[in-house]
Amino acid sequence: MAWSPLMIKYLAFLFNFLCAVLGIATIVINVIAIDKIAPKDQLILGMYIAVGSIVFLLSFFGCYGAVKESICVTWSYAISMLVMLIISIVLLFVFRMHFDEASLTKLQQAFGKQTNTYDAMAEYQKQYKCCGIYKLKDYLDASLTVPSSCYDENDFLYKDGCLTEMETHHEELLKGPKMVGWMLMVIEIGAFTFTTILGVTFRNEQRRSAY
Repeated sequence: MAWSPLMIKYLAFLFNFLCAVLGIATIVINVIAIDKIAPKDQLILGMYIAVGSIVFLLSFFGCYGAVKESICVTWSYAISMLVMLIISIVLLFVFRMHFDEASLTKLQQAFGKQTNTYDAMAEYQKQYKCCGIYKLKDYLDASLTVPSSCYDENDFLYKDGCLTEMETHHEELLKGPKMVGWMLMVIEIGAFTFTTILGVTFRNEQRRSAY
């Protein structure tokens, strides 16, 4: 059974409202998380805050276009939401690449600079209470002296490798931003889809009224 124009209008309004809610949630969750990560990793969360702000503002135009049945506003919003959807997809990909896959690269680069006189891994080993990339044996395999940063204040060796600890830390810290990012993308898809259908409906009604 075909959907009535009124139902499409309500669905478009609903998804626009959800976009506003998710926009606010994106801002709040990323603002909370951004202070807990390293400054060099804050840019991508800042971009999510910007996306959430723009989506929140755009949602008002979507709701206005649906209520007033404005073809111009509705199509402008649909195009804008498509752009924001593309940006959200790119950000999710960059987010995964940066936090989920860059940890190993960072550790490999630091370990490559490690010598018996220069502890290039100290930054990570002290912060995450770990030793080596995968485990303590990394130093033995590379014929390197185990550095002091592999020991806690009681001179006990850290047992876990830094890669595992970094991934666990990022997973716990960034669970909220990652979840709200996926939810925002899904709602943006719905908002774009139903707003586009609504725009086509308004245009068809306008054409019929012209005859």
